[in-house]
Amino acid sequence: MAWAELTFAGLQGRLGSDEIAALLAESAAPEAKVTEVLTHVALDIASRVNTGRRKRGLPPVVNSSVYVPPGAQRHAYALARRLLSDAFPSLAEFNGDDRKSSIEEAENYLDDLAKNDADSDDPGASSFSYSSNSSFRYGGSRVMDFSTSP
Repeated sequence: MAWAELTFAGLQGRLGSDEIAALLAESAAPEAKVTEVLTHVALDIASRVNTGRRKRGLPPVVNSSVYVPPGAQRHAYALARRLLSDAFPSLAEFNGDDRKSSIEEAENYLDDLAKNDADSDDPGASSFSYSSNSSFRYGGSRVMDFSTSP
């Protein structure tokens, strides 16, 4: 299963119309800053996935850009919404109790991901084929293409 791309349009779909209006009032072209925030979130998630992979003795995923495991997508957008209020102060008023609980849930998920206690739908392990010469030998590319299935 391919990793999911975090996009500005995907984040917009998770914002209320009032939030979108406030965002556009503060910045006529917020796409660059939003993409920067999404990249930051995706890299944090990839780091947590790599922590779990390291514990399983698997090589790290690299070059994930703005792609995250499908199981982490909703958490990624929740974290991005929170980080947007740092970049766009007019959005801070929308961070109510419901957002706090979704951020807490996302942070718990990321901690579980790093501890191997969460299913990220991580296809990385299947991209490394078993070598019959030894049970500890794996073959395959270290660099995964996150836009397609492995």
